[in-house]
Order: sequence, then structure tokens, then C-alpha cells
Amino acid sequence: MVYLIKKNVRGEIYYYLNHSVRMGEKVKTISHYLGKGPFTKSEIESLITQKTQTILLEAEFLKIFSKKSKYEEHILPSSFVNTLERLKDINNLMAPLNKSYFDKFEDDLRLRYVHESTAIEGNTLSLRDAQLVLEENTPAGNTLREMHEVLNYKELFNFVKNHTSDLNIKFILKVHEILMKNIDDENAGTFRNIDISISGSDYDPTPFPVLEDELNILIDLYNEKKSTMFPLELACHFHQKFVEIHPFIDGNGRVSRELLNFILIRNKYPRIVIPFERRGIYLRCIDVGNSGELTPFIIFLSGILIEDSFKPVGTFFNQLKENIKQEKYSLDISQELDYTINDYQEILKIIKGMEGRIENLNLKELRKGKWK
Repeated sequence: MVYLIKKNVRGEIYYYLNHSVRMGEKVKTISHYLGKGPFTKSEIESLITQKTQTILLEAEFLKIFSKKSKYEEHILPSSFVNTLERLKDINNLMAPLNKSYFDKFEDDLRLRYVHESTAIEGNTLSLRDAQLVLEENTPAGNTLREMHEVLNYKELFNFVKNHTSDLNIKFILKVHEILMKNIDDENAGTFRNIDISISGSDYDPTPFPVLEDELNILIDLYNEKKSTMFPLELACHFHQKFVEIHPFIDGNGRVSRELLNFILIRNKYPRIVIPFERRGIYLRCIDVGNSGELTPFIIFLSGILIEDSFKPVGTFFNQLKENIKQEKYSLDISQELDYTINDYQEILKIIKGMEGRIENLNLKELRKGKWK
């Protein structure tokens, strides 16, 4: 709650708008100077109205800057986890204040996600063709299958948006059913009833008689860990185990990436788009993951998250820094923003450097905290 303070200095009245904000165990008072009186009642009300949103927004930033991650289980260093959580919170705080920009970015993220996720599986549609299929139902592609692979995402996004419960078998089957509509209607939304092998991999997927049991074990593990494990790492783990189980004849990759993003979005993280041109690294991470080592996959997705999905945060930083120059926000905010910008740029540099040598990472050294 904001409140008005009047200070009498040598007979002159100075007006301030104050707000107390709790940051962990401490309480900080934010104070904004309104001006030197005298003011009429209507002038004071106008000044309070002008400053209230600014001071409340500053309070929210200070809460974010003082918060530490609640997640007990993570492979990434705590400093990485805290920075990613901070970026997420800033992204969510600023989105309503930059709605048109944020909505456009979200639309672009979804379009690129559809295009890249289908391209990884062999779809040859261009980004523009995928846009025409999604937005205008315009036929495109070399085959009807390619067109439906893209078009099905329109229905999928509507379904996921209206899905109110958490991950379960019924949800997974429905996601597969929608993605395989008009592609393989016979097997859409049903588990495979034969054993299969994965081309180019030495790993044998789960035998079909125990598919549902294995998926239920994975879902139980997700429910057990969702309040204690860092969401990005939980999403990576779920994706990896789902691919290993390989419950469907076709469409496992697209379903696994949708489930990964479902977990992220449910935890208020933005969607991750795995680019087709980095397909080799992505598949290599999955191969390493088959041996039980998820570190490369987590590193890979962390880099994409910071580099791509959190792009709006950079724009918001620039806006805020400009507002700080105009003295709309305090120097406390400016300093913390600088720390955050430096942290995430440094983390991105470290992660990108690791990604370039993903096959030769010294995993034992990483687990000891030697991230450089």
C-alpha cells in the first residue's frame, strides 16, 4: 500500500510517496519525491495516481532481485538457476506492460516452434509456407502429410490452452492423436503394439507390453519432483525418458518436445524452440542421455532459453534503463539490472562454449562445479 509523507524543512513542505516492500526477512521502504508544496487536493491525487504504478512496479522488481530459487534439485550451479528464475520473473512482470510487443514475440515463437519441430522430423516446408498453412489454411508443401504436420498444431495449441489438469496418460494420448491426425489415423492416439528399433541408435526402446507401466512410472516421478526439481531440468528429464520409452509408432519426437514445453509453460517459462540447424547437437544430447547423463542436454536447452526465448528481457532492460535515466526508478533497480544483464551474458557465453564441444565435455569436472 502506498502512502503519502509530508516533510517540513524550514517551513517548506516536501511531499513523498512511500511504499514498504518485504524482501525475504527484511522490509525496504521505497520513497519517491513528488515535489515541493503547497499542492491542492486534486494536484496531490493526480501526483499519487501518476507515481503509484511506478512505485509498485519497482517494489515487484525488488522482490524479484531478493528472491532465491526454491528448487532443491538441480545439476546447473545455483547461480545459473537463480539467474534463469530471475529472467523468468522479469519476463512475466514486464509482459503485461509491453503487451503488443510480447504478443507478437509469442506468435513468432509458436510459428518457429512448429516449423522447426516438424523440420527436425523431415518436413521441408519453409517458414513462410508454415505460416500460410497455420494462419490462412493455404495448401503448401510437397505432400499432404507435410501440410497436415503443420496444420495439426493449430488444433493442438487450442487443446493445450484449455487443458486444466496436469500431465497424465490421457493428455499424452490426446496430444499424439492431434499431431498424427490425417497422417496416421490408424495409430493416432494409441500406443504401439509391436517392439521397434530406432534408426541410428544402439538403444532399444521399452518393450510394448510394459509401455503404459513405464509411462505411469515417469508421470509419478514427475509429480514427485515437480515442486523440488528445477523446471528446465525436470522438462529435460521427462523428454529424455519419454524418448527412451518411445511409446508410439511415429510422432514420438514431436510429442516429447510438446511435453517438454508443456512443463516449462506450466512453470511460467517461455516456450523453447530447438532450431533445425542444431538438430545434430540435440540428437547427440539425447544419445548421451540414453546412458543416464543429462548434463549436455540441460546445457544445450539453457543456452537456447537465454539466447532465444528470453529475448524480450533484453528489450525490457533497455526500456527500464532509459526510465532510470529519467529518474523514474531508483538506482537500486539500475544496479540490480546491471548485475542481471552481466550474469546472463556470462552464463550464455559459458553455455555456448560448452555446446560447441558437447561431445568432449568433462562431465565429472562439471559436476564438481568447474563450469568454465
